[in-house]
Amino acid sequence: MRKRTLGRTSLLPETKSSASTETKKFDLHNWISCFSFKDDTQMDINCLQGSGPCLRYQAKLKSKAQKISNEFWKANKNLFERNNKPDLSYASLVLDTQESVSPSKIKKLKSKKSKMSRPKKLRTYIPEDRPDISPSELLKTDKNILLVGKPGIGKTALTHEMLKLWAERDNKELDYMFYFDMRETSHIMMAKSLEDLLFSVISEPDEGKEEVLQDIKKNSDNVTLIFDGITDLSSSVVKRVVEKDLLPDAKIIITCRPDDAEDLLSGDFLRVEVKGFSEQTIKTYFPATLGEEQEKVLSNLELLTLCHVPVYALMVAVCFSSETPEDSPQPCTVTEIYINIVRHCLQTISKKTKTKDLNSFINNKSEEILSLAEFAFKATEGKTVILRELPVKTAASSPS
Repeated sequence: MRKRTLGRTSLLPETKSSASTETKKFDLHNWISCFSFKDDTQMDINCLQGSGPCLRYQAKLKSKAQKISNEFWKANKNLFERNNKPDLSYASLVLDTQESVSPSKIKKLKSKKSKMSRPKKLRTYIPEDRPDISPSELLKTDKNILLVGKPGIGKTALTHEMLKLWAERDNKELDYMFYFDMRETSHIMMAKSLEDLLFSVISEPDEGKEEVLQDIKKNSDNVTLIFDGITDLSSSVVKRVVEKDLLPDAKIIITCRPDDAEDLLSGDFLRVEVKGFSEQTIKTYFPATLGEEQEKVLSNLELLTLCHVPVYALMVAVCFSSETPEDSPQPCTVTEIYINIVRHCLQTISKKTKTKDLNSFINNKSEEILSLAEFAFKATEGKTVILRELPVKTAASSPS
């Protein structure tokens, strides 16, 4: 029972503020190591872990976690054409645990960039490699984690990698991991209790429901909850979990944009800024996704710079892997990439394979397309991709 009693160990460096308080605490890890305890190889491991219903529920959660992770990468893979689907998986991200930069320092950096030549200025946007903080280390540390970063920078990919690592881990420990996509809020908002949040939103035990719930509450230090894409704490249950009113010893992992971070949290969270791909990662990403076409991207400084944001790297890879007319130039900006994607979606839906026919289709549907574009723009301003005010009639008649 040693691991369940002692909990996780912190593998990441302590901040100055927390280090001083840590030294005042009684170090149970150090104390127990003074005794010559050894693992009993003859002991049934199930006796050490927990009851049958709890073990089977853990297996069910791991199966679900594996499925969520696989579906995430499959959705990205399906963006590529049928005969050119790369085997996508997690690519190394630059993760920074340093304190946020002060406004005065940001102002100085911007002033310095303005005096640089364009090529040098572009390269400053690609983050430099830092001492590696891996998803597995983040998974093992006992600290609550706040993952911040701009849209598309890789926060969700990082959480899915942690899900995958947990699902593939051996079963020597009885622990639980729950993943909540906060962009799909309808079920989460309906949850009125911890039981609703865990069992109704995620997955219900097939047996011993009350026994499993009590084990989760009693051993909350063996519980990890991921809230991916939080913008506010409008769900009362989620708020109580984040503020430690429920499951006080659970590990909380939150992803959000920098603008939302200050409004969300006041507790002790390890702040990790996700900065996207380094130049080295970009140079390994495109050979895997584009093959011989990689040089068209890697030799273009504007595209290379753009691709430090993983979602743009994916969009560039999809655009370059798609068949385009010989007289059509390859995209070099985000706007051109988006135009290519919109045309690709319209082509798929309208089944117009010729450029001339597709242009005619777009002209005929221009009013509906512009209407959708307006709704999408307003949704972007509101920091959501859910087009809540979209009329059913418009949506049904439009090509999207």
